[in-house]
Amino acid sequence: MSQQIEPVHAPYTGGEPFEFGTHSNDFLLHREKALATETFTVRVPAGRAVPEHVHTDMEQTFVFISGIGAATLRRGGDVREHRCRPGDTLFVPTGWHHTVAAPGIEGCVYVTVNAFVAEAERIGASATEHAELAAAGFRANTAATAAAVAAEPDDAALLRCAEAMFRSDQDAARMWPQDFTQFDATLTGDPGSYRVRRLGPFEYVETVTPVPRVLDTALADRLHHAVDGMLPLYVEGSQSPLSVKPPCSSSDLDVLLVVESAADVALAHKALQALETVRGDVPVPLSPGVVHAQWLGLPNFYSALRLDPGSPDRGWWTADPAQRRAEVARRQGEGLKILHGPAYVREVLDRAHAELSPSPPTRLLPEPPARPPGAVSRGNRPE
Repeated sequence: MSQQIEPVHAPYTGGEPFEFGTHSNDFLLHREKALATETFTVRVPAGRAVPEHVHTDMEQTFVFISGIGAATLRRGGDVREHRCRPGDTLFVPTGWHHTVAAPGIEGCVYVTVNAFVAEAERIGASATEHAELAAAGFRANTAATAAAVAAEPDDAALLRCAEAMFRSDQDAARMWPQDFTQFDATLTGDPGSYRVRRLGPFEYVETVTPVPRVLDTALADRLHHAVDGMLPLYVEGSQSPLSVKPPCSSSDLDVLLVVESAADVALAHKALQALETVRGDVPVPLSPGVVHAQWLGLPNFYSALRLDPGSPDRGWWTADPAQRRAEVARRQGEGLKILHGPAYVREVLDRAHAELSPSPPTRLLPEPPARPPGAVSRGNRPE
């Protein structure tokens, strides 16, 4: 009797995980439930790689979902390298050794479709059996593959992680990175060379030229003293010494008042009014906003620095570029650890809603010249 094959529908976040140590395969369609194929999601953590290996019984197609994949294919002396962004497809024929590394802090996710070759002997009768056989080979080959992963993320990778959105899967078991755009510039370009602009429903990339930062310690002192200790005041965005995206001629100065309770929201109203008194001292548009303290630990707030003269953050104004980049990578890495717990993220969101509503601080002041102040969101991305 021929095998009865049934249709299968599965979200790419809903696979059955198999952990290799170096990466994970989440099985969406097991080979034993199909005649000639299987499908799984591959999750490669930051700074790791799928160890190099080869298949003799299948062809593979990779469809990249998020992050950047550094793929290397080799057959004899023929070596081919590909930088794979979300939406890209990579076909790997039988007989080609291959590896995919995730040099970015946010890691890399792609969907693999295996197509079995009819005349070849299939290795592993089930998806799990094949994975167990592969795991033994991966353990022996991990050290050789590690060299393929970049030792340090570049500025484009750091910014990509900061700009990424994260969503929980349908079971709220894991947070998945969602690249906010698929522009080549934003995925791989020099952060100082472009800005993403919006006009109605359209997005486009505009070339810009970096300019010096206007926020020195003297201006930071004036902003801090204007608030007079009512609430912690931070700089965030391109004017921060930690930002990997330098300011351009259209950049403003983003400052954040940090609240932890409903009582702080009332203080935020007064603090925002106080900042109005020094707006004329700022040579670029001033954009004050209000955020919850717990948000500062998330990757997209990596550049937030406290303006209090007594804060250790003041040291970043005089730190060298290598120290700043290392700190950015550290902050984003810690932020990604937070995102590994969807329940905690939900708690942060619920607490912010409870404490910042029903009087959103975004409506406390009239619009400044550049854009309205308010709690920073992905639709109000800081310059």
